[in-house]
Amino acid sequence: MLRPLCLLVAVLLAADGLSAQGLFRSDEPLTITLTTNLRDLTRERDSTNLRWFGTELKWLDSAGAERTMPAELRARGHFRRQTANCAFPPLFLRAARGDREGTILQGNPRVKIVTPCRPASADYQQYIFTEYLAYKAYEIIDTMHHRTRLAQITYVDSAGRGRPITVTGFFLETAEEVADHYDLANFESPGTTWDFLEDEIIARISLFQFMIGNTDWSTSGLHNIIVLRSPEATYRAIPYDFDWTGLVNARYATPNPILPIRSVRQRLHRGPCRTAEQWAPTIAYFKERRPAIDALFSTPLPGQDPRKLAEAKRYVDEFWPILDDERRFRREVIETCRPDGN
Repeated sequence: MLRPLCLLVAVLLAADGLSAQGLFRSDEPLTITLTTNLRDLTRERDSTNLRWFGTELKWLDSAGAERTMPAELRARGHFRRQTANCAFPPLFLRAARGDREGTILQGNPRVKIVTPCRPASADYQQYIFTEYLAYKAYEIIDTMHHRTRLAQITYVDSAGRGRPITVTGFFLETAEEVADHYDLANFESPGTTWDFLEDEIIARISLFQFMIGNTDWSTSGLHNIIVLRSPEATYRAIPYDFDWTGLVNARYATPNPILPIRSVRQRLHRGPCRTAEQWAPTIAYFKERRPAIDALFSTPLPGQDPRKLAEAKRYVDEFWPILDDERRFRREVIETCRPDGN
């Protein structure tokens, strides 16, 4: 009788593990309402000591029943948090352990919310859809990635000041949660060079960033990159934050003035130096995944403007001929590399 009992325990533990990360176990968009001191939350953003604001989180469970729980919200980020740049900041959402049990936040002590920084602007809403697709595209490139979940979010001011704001945003894992998910340690020491990282993975990352037109990342500065450490002292990088890309083409995005490009739509490779022979397996790897990437950019998400999706797909489509042209790949990727790091 011991063996069946052991199997039953294993099944129960596996089921518990599945429920513990329910938020990111599905791609089905959520519908949630966040009721908080919305006025103060959206005003207190330039402080170095940002406060958490008590919040009621309301959602529909899998049976369609309305559920509520206490939570907290806080502004986060850098550029999009500043009042001069955005009317609404990106957010952290957290809840106490006891309040999370049996809810959509079970197993997630803190998550990020990526939300339009100008909720009244249709263009800014479309940026969210395209950035979300960038995360889904990276899932095709690497099995280790940040998990995401789309959500229709209604923000309500608890004091009734102003109308509710309804947008589409998405939940995003924190670096700590990504590390926990893969049973690795979050490595937070700056100065990381290419030699420190898994060669093929950083090559894939740099070619992916080139594909989506992203120069806003740095391994040495740990900027829009997390580095995870294994027990065997190997190091794995994972990129995030894709709004400052040619793919999204946000009106506020401009390249760093020290770079030899004038628009984020111009691709610039900022990855490691490798020979054509060393790049060949990476190029083949991307070509194998082209059908999945093409499919991703072929069907609009609920609420996404098909014209904006087509614009994003055209941008990605411009990447593939570079892989097929040896001279062009040499000129645009091999000869623009960064020898040690970026």
